Order: sequence, then structure tokens, then C-alpha cells
Amino acid sequence: MNRHIARLHPLLVAKKINSLFSSRNLRPPVAKRIPFEENYFGIKRVDEYRWLEDSKDPDVNAYIDAENRYAKQMMKPAKVLQKRLVTEMRQKLITTRLMPPLKTVVNGYEFYSRNLKNGRVYYWRKKEPGATETVLFDSRYIANTGKRVRSILLSPDTNMLSYLLEEDGMEIGSLYFKDLTTNKILQEELHGVFNFVWSANNKYVYYTMTDEQLRPCRVYAHKIGSGQSDDVLIYNETNESALLDITLTKDKKLITIHSSTLTSSEVHVFDAYHNVSDGPPALQLIEPRKPDLEYYVDHHDDYLYILTNANGAKNFKLARARQPHTSERFWEDVILMNKNEKIQAIDIFRKFIIIYAKREGLPVILCYDFRTCEIHKVELPMTYCTISPGNNLDHDTDIVQFHCTTPLTHESTLEYNMETRVLNIIRSHSIHRFDPTWYDCYRVYAKGIDGTEIPITLIHKKGLKLDGRNPVLLRTYGAYGLPTEPDFHVEHLPLVERNWIIALAHVRGELGHEWYEDGRAMKKKNTFIDIITAVEYLILSGYSSKSRMTAIGTSAGGLALGILDNGSLIVLSGVALTMPSSYVMLGNLTVLDIR
Repeated sequence: MNRHIARLHPLLVAKKINSLFSSRNLRPPVAKRIPFEENYFGIKRVDEYRWLEDSKDPDVNAYIDAENRYAKQMMKPAKVLQKRLVTEMRQKLITTRLMPPLKTVVNGYEFYSRNLKNGRVYYWRKKEPGATETVLFDSRYIANTGKRVRSILLSPDTNMLSYLLEEDGMEIGSLYFKDLTTNKILQEELHGVFNFVWSANNKYVYYTMTDEQLRPCRVYAHKIGSGQSDDVLIYNETNESALLDITLTKDKKLITIHSSTLTSSEVHVFDAYHNVSDGPPALQLIEPRKPDLEYYVDHHDDYLYILTNANGAKNFKLARARQPHTSERFWEDVILMNKNEKIQAIDIFRKFIIIYAKREGLPVILCYDFRTCEIHKVELPMTYCTISPGNNLDHDTDIVQFHCTTPLTHESTLEYNMETRVLNIIRSHSIHRFDPTWYDCYRVYAKGIDGTEIPITLIHKKGLKLDGRNPVLLRTYGAYGLPTEPDFHVEHLPLVERNWIIALAHVRGELGHEWYEDGRAMKKKNTFIDIITAVEYLILSGYSSKSRMTAIGTSAGGLALGILDNGSLIVLSGVALTMPSSYVMLGNLTVLDIR
């Protein structure tokens, strides 16, 4: 038996080598070129690949099939590795215990949901010892119907439930109502709904509808118990570049109609207790639309609190105005940010305001006390992390909930007492067979040719040797002002366990308004220069070498491929660098053995 295996072994090796070389000798399919001329602003543009837009063209489908066959053949040598990596990642997400549901407290009730086999079930109960749990809404009845729950809202008096169901892939849906006093679903339905809110008096639902382009542009008022044909048009946005959204302020005093374009805002407010039977509500315009003026409105006591970029506040500031004098000339500053900071969102409570911000791309949470006008910083347990707000619906509370992930830990939910300044982790997802204490996460800076320092977040095993032999996966984005977040990616774990370095390059186009402006339009080249700077720094500092560098990015021009459609992790190498260089050139892409 042993001699038989010995005879076969060289044959198996030869077969594997032959398979590898046969893959490398393949040539990718080449799309045919069919010139298509268009004229924009008097300039002729020829698009030779316009024909690929027609999904019904048999030639398009044939080309896609050829691309898929080529990719499958090229990745064939890594087939076993793909399966192994997928298995490892699935095992990492195995949890040995059932996670407790997250609870939202409103009007003395606890609301929460559980994911069951065929869908999610929503529950509620009184917030008191021994209270009985009651099913609020069971979404399992829509399983396999092609529908999903887009949003679900309780009326302010907690007597009525409204839920919006939409077809998969659609932006609009149908709104339904359930009487919680009788536990029966009402017969009335509202169709073509994009978004909705309850009135504070529980009598009406205000909702938005779209035009033929699926642009939300109209606001209607619907009286509970009436037909949709009787609904009253409250507002119609005629600016075809603007999208409407409707919200109820946290204190339930005002309803806001927010009209936004890519670079401007316009907000109307009206009384959330208004009785539409007496006529449409009087809309108050806060500030007319102006180029490059963005603002968002909430309410507290007699003031409107306005998150805005007015008067050069490119990273946004918080201002306020006492009603009825709400135009921009009456706005007074409450919270200003530094040059390297940016406000992302605010959440207003009875005694406090929570400000979610970024400082050099890292999350910061600030707490403003209405009583003292003082601001304190919430001390987060991790420096390199991603923060997202929780579902904080209760206005009269000192507790704020938010979620946190890091490159080495799955999502945790934290509660912060704004009065006592105590932070507690109330729920965390563990990673199966992974010890984050074995790894480091920190930031270095690569100085570019223009003196700009590019932050790079690094994740790797402790005790790393800077001998230039470490494989690196560099990730970046570089667009829309959105940072490359130091969050959790399960596909990183098999890499760092195999002594890889994960490098997050925070290039221009990210990190606040100035860096966004410095990496877009005619300055877009700065994004690519910064990527090159980051790569060169990692090589010159001994973290890696040019033959062991890989990259994955969207706006970065697709430096390499990373994740296949089936979720398998495949890393391609072959980035060739000339140092000092002014360009990145992709060489022959080969499967890099990460075992």
C-alpha cells in the first residue's frame, strides 16, 4: 500500500503543476468594440462598450458566461483553499449561546424582536417585574411571499401599530394598521408609500409618495379609519433634483419635511398635533434653499436645533433658533467643531444632546448638558472602532444606546448613562476560536511628496518582524468623504491568523470635508497618490515587499480582487511598484498561497 502511494505521489504533483500552468496560459475573453457616438455640450464622445448595457442582448450574456468560465478556470488551483477559508469563517461566527434581544423603552413599554426560523417576531410588554410578553407583529406570515418589513412604528399612545411592507427590490410598499386594543389588523391599506410618521395626536399618518422616477416628492395626510382617496396633499416638491423625507421630532412637537439635493437643504415644519379636518397644516419654512447650504432640524423646548454647514462650517456645527424667528440670520452657534473633526449625527433627549462625530477618522461621542451648557466626551473602551447609534426612541431618559465594532471584535451594544457618566456593555457577539489579545491594532502615518500625512490603520499578530516578508492586504475607499472604517470583517481573520497584515489606508477623499474636497473632481489624483504613498511606506518600513503586497478598493480603481460572489476569500497579488513612483502598475495576477 505504501509503495502504491509513493508511485502515485509524483503523478499527483505533476497533475497539480500542469493544472496551475494551464490556468496561467489561458487568455481572458475580449469584449468586442462597437463605436457608439454621443454629444454632450458640443463634445463628441465615443463609447465602444455601450452595447454591454443591453442585458437582453445574447452577445452580452455570452460574454458574461465567457468571463465566468475564465474566472472559474483561473481560480481552480485555489478551489480547496477557498472551501477551507469559507469553513473557517463560518466557524468563527458560531455562537454558543442565544443572544438576548435588544430592548427599546417607550412610554413605559419594552419593545424587542427575535429572529426565528422563518422570520422575525416583534414583542412588547410593560416595563415592570412579571409583565406578560405579547406578540406585537409576526412577520413569518410573509415568508416566501417576496415581501419584507421595511419599517414598523407604534402610535404615540401605543394603541395602534403601523407597518410598511415592500416587494423585494422595490423602494415603495403598502402600509397596514393593527389595532392593539383588539389585536386585529384593519382593512384600510395605503399603497405606494415610501416613508411615514405618526401625528402626535394619534389621529393621522403622514407619508411620502414617489413620482415615476421613484423620487419621493409628495407628502399626504391620512386620517385613521378613512380611505386613501380621502387623503390630503400637504406638500409637493417641484424641484426634480430634490428628495423628500418626513420625520417627527424627538419630543413629538413638530413634524419636519426635509427636501434635499446633493448639495442643499430646505426644511418645513408644522405642528405635530394639528387636526387636518380643520384644513391642511400651516407649513413654516426654516430657511429657503441656497447653493451649498445643508441643514437638518430637531426641536427642544422653544428652540429649533439645527445641524448645518452654514457660514463656512464645512464639517458641520450645531446651532439653534427660537421660534418663530428661525431664518439663518437668527441662528446662534451651540457646538463648533475643530478642523480635523466632523459631526455625523445628533440625538436630542430631555436633558442632553448626544453628538456622534469623527476626529481624524476615528469615532468621538460628545454629550451636551442643556442645564449647564457644558460638553463632556464619552470615554469609549476602544480607540480604533466604528460607532453606530442605537434605537433611542425615548425622549425622557438619561440612557443612550449605541453599537460598536472593532477590527478584532464583533459587534457590541453599549449603554451610556449621560447623568452618571457610566458606560456598560449590555450585549456582545463573541468570535468562536479567536483571541483578539494575540493581535495589535494601531495607526501609523505615511508622508506624501506634498507633505500630507496619510493615516494607515494596521492589524496583525503581536511580535511582528519588520523584515519585509509579511503579506499585506491594503484596503481603501477614498470617495464621498466616507472613511475606510476600522470595523469587523470576518474575511480578515483567516489572513491575520496566517501572519498577514491588514492595512486600512485613509486616503484623501475621506476624513472630513477638506480631505473630501482634496480627493475629488480635478483633485481625484490625490487619492491614487496617497494609495501609492501608503504602499511605499509599508515596503520601505519593512512591513512587506512589493511581491507580497495586495490591495482591494472601489474608488481606488480596483487594484486587485478580493471577495468572490459566493463569499469565498481570494486574494490576488502582482502589484508592481517603481520607487519612488508616480504610478501603480498591475502585473500578472496570480493566486497568492496564504496557507
